[in-house]
Amino acid sequence: MKALYTNIQGQGRPLVLLHGWGMNSRVWQPVIPALVQRAQVIAVDLPGHGLSRDVPMESLQQTLAQLIPHIPENAIIMGWSLGGLLAQALAHALPERVAGLILVASTPKFVADETWQPALAAEVLAAFAQQLQTDYQATVKRFFALQFLGIKTDTRSVNALRDSIMEHPATMQALAAGLALLRTLDFSQQPVTQPTQWVLGRLDKLIPASLADTLPVLGYKHVALLPQAAHVPFVTHTELFMEQIGAFLDAH
Repeated sequence: MKALYTNIQGQGRPLVLLHGWGMNSRVWQPVIPALVQRAQVIAVDLPGHGLSRDVPMESLQQTLAQLIPHIPENAIIMGWSLGGLLAQALAHALPERVAGLILVASTPKFVADETWQPALAAEVLAAFAQQLQTDYQATVKRFFALQFLGIKTDTRSVNALRDSIMEHPATMQALAAGLALLRTLDFSQQPVTQPTQWVLGRLDKLIPASLADTLPVLGYKHVALLPQAAHVPFVTHTELFMEQIGAFLDAH
C-alpha cells in the first residue's frame, strides 16, 4: 500500500490537516505559519489528490485505511469541507487516538434531504458530478470560485493559491470518489464525542449558516459563525480564524 504524501512542520502536539474536495494540502498555506507556532502540523494530501495522486481514492474504508497511519496518538484533526467529514469518520474509528476535532466549513451531512435541511441541495452536487464528465479542470475551478463568492478578497492572491493547488490536480477517479463521499457520508445521527470546534462562515454558499443553529441540538458546544467569511475562512480571515483555533488548542 503506497503511503500518502504528508508535509510535517513544527513541534508539539500533532495537528493533522485534511483538505477538501479537488484540493490538496497547499490550500492551507495562508495559515500554516501561524499553526506551526502552536503544534506539530501534519498536512496530508488525500488519496488521488496533490502529491498522493498515485494512491487511488475508493471507498470510505479504503480512504480511512490510508489515513490512519498518519494519525498519531493524542492528535487533533482539523478537517475542511470534505476533510471535516473524513475527520468525523476517523474520530469514530479511532476514539482512543483522536483527542479532538476542528471542523472548518464542514458539516455532519453535506447533502440535504427530508430529515436534514441545513445542507447543499442534492441537485447542485449532481450538477458538479455531471460537469466533471465533460471538463474536470473547469469544474474544479468553478468549485474553487464558488467558495469565495460574495466576499471581498485579494483576487491576485486567491488566484495564485488556486494555481498553486492546480499544479498537482486531483485525478478524475478521486474527484468522482470524493463526490460520492460528499453525497453519502452522514454523521447527523452520530455526533462525535471528542471535544469539537466548528468554524463556519455566514456567507458560505456550500454550508448554510443555519447549520450553526442545528449543531448545538446535536450536543456540540463550540460553534463559531464568522460573520464576513464564506467557505474558506482560513484563507480570507486568517487572524479571526486563528483566534478560534488558538483558543481551542489552548483549552484542549
